[in-house]
Amino acid sequence: MSDSATQAMVDRIRALADMKDKVVVAGLKHAPVEADGIEKSCENCIYFLARRLWCDLPELNIPVDAEWYCDLWRV
Repeated sequence: MSDSATQAMVDRIRALADMKDKVVVAGLKHAPVEADGIEKSCENCIYFLARRLWCDLPELNIPVDAEWYCDLWRV
């Protein structure tokens, strides 16, 4: 995903109050997602807090599972 597309997604999420809507826009899913040969799982994301099972991305800030996948994933 390009930087501008990512920023547009983040801007949309910031404007939402409902967690369910944020999850939909972020593309959170249970099916594996890969980009450039790297799995984009929550477990491999810099924003994943393993002990809390939490996404600490400021725009999301929601409970997640290590095996979930997201379009806003970061290394």
